[in-house]
Amino acid sequence: MQYICFKFNLIIEQISIVNNNKKGISAYQQLLINLYKKCVSSYCIKTVLYIQFSQHNLVSIVLHLWWQLPPLLLHEISYNKPDDNIMDITRFIPFLNRSEKPVQSAFFFRLHEKQPKLVFALSILIALFGIFVLLAFPYLAFTHLLSLYDSIMAASELRDWINVLLHLVIIGLSAAFTWAIIQLRFHVPSGIEINPEKFPHLYKFIEELREEFGKPKIDRVILRDRYEIKVVKTPRNRIPFMMTTTLIIGLPVLQTMSPLYFRALLARRIGQLSTKHTPVTTRLYFLTDIWQQFRLACKHSKNPFARVLYYFFQVYSPLYSKISMPLLQEEELEADSYGMDLINDRDMVECLVYEEVVKQFLEKKFWPKIYHLARRNNKPIYTPYAQMTKVVKAGITDEEISTSVQGALKLDINHPGAEPSLRKRLNHLGHARPLAPKRLSKTAADYYLGSSLGKIIQLFDKRWQAKVTAQLAS
Repeated sequence: MQYICFKFNLIIEQISIVNNNKKGISAYQQLLINLYKKCVSSYCIKTVLYIQFSQHNLVSIVLHLWWQLPPLLLHEISYNKPDDNIMDITRFIPFLNRSEKPVQSAFFFRLHEKQPKLVFALSILIALFGIFVLLAFPYLAFTHLLSLYDSIMAASELRDWINVLLHLVIIGLSAAFTWAIIQLRFHVPSGIEINPEKFPHLYKFIEELREEFGKPKIDRVILRDRYEIKVVKTPRNRIPFMMTTTLIIGLPVLQTMSPLYFRALLARRIGQLSTKHTPVTTRLYFLTDIWQQFRLACKHSKNPFARVLYYFFQVYSPLYSKISMPLLQEEELEADSYGMDLINDRDMVECLVYEEVVKQFLEKKFWPKIYHLARRNNKPIYTPYAQMTKVVKAGITDEEISTSVQGALKLDINHPGAEPSLRKRLNHLGHARPLAPKRLSKTAADYYLGSSLGKIIQLFDKRWQAKVTAQLAS
């Protein structure tokens, strides 16, 4: 409704311009342009025509617009895609609208600057609310089941039997939702398992980092084909308490980073799991991904009650992410400090700068070019992982580094997003200016993967070619 009222206020403002304009021609044109850009319903278009071709006064136009709001709202509630039977309701909550994400997220950053304790408390409360929803159904089923016998034995009048019936309804619904939660299936991330037999050097280094940070629990370590180093916690018992912890290492990170920089990036993630450093914000940080996993698990479940839970998580998960986003940035900044447990501050600054440059290069130049060539030839003739290191060494010149860093530094220091801006990260490390990173000579892939590197690259290239071939065929 706030979203509709925003458009309503916009229309009223534009009508006021028309009434105050003696000529009215340019104002009418601007009104049509603004309404055409802002409104997404045919009802709004009808309203525009009503305003333009009628001689009604301002009051009658306002009444007409108010009459159009209910059908407008009903018309807006539709399905995302023709083949999707789950309605996307996040579009109708203003602060969850994807198109307004930067502006609305900035509100919580501004609030965090003025009242950090308030944002911290809100994040904890909304996290506890999600856990409460999951625990409420088994609790209701159990407590009402205990009181059902007493209710039946004490029933003598009609209202007593109505009370018994109410107990039965609550027990039935609670049991149905509890069973739906129990049936949820969570999938741990897939990839090549890192073990001491196949990857002794990398496995040994991970164990050394675990020793450094107090032996945090890591159940699995896998190698994937994306540029990422992250930790994923997957619920085991459908309640976000017992988790399977998976450390994901992307092959592109190993191929584009030096051993020194890779050590720092890996230390950032393992440090977040440390029993020495794990604060409440770290637990809130991992809950962001856990709630997203619940949303996807409910979406793919065939249980109708799980589909109802999907509507809840469809609103709750992005809401939690937006409220806790300032804390997520703080956790990322704290992770940079964990990297300095292994290397000095200057090397860490160089690492952050070089990581920013590599990510931009791969995202804006390398992969777009690879996919463009595949579409032009109607088949994937190139092997991206086999050529990635060579292309990065040749493509990331001093000029490329300067351009990428200047672009990153132009970003607002309080830019809303899960990752803090480069300027904010540098300031956190006590450096106002970036430092030029060392040019890549020997990669972390060569150092830690050794003779297994060639087979991994060949496997990932085959998978990528098969995926692109299937996409081009469809």
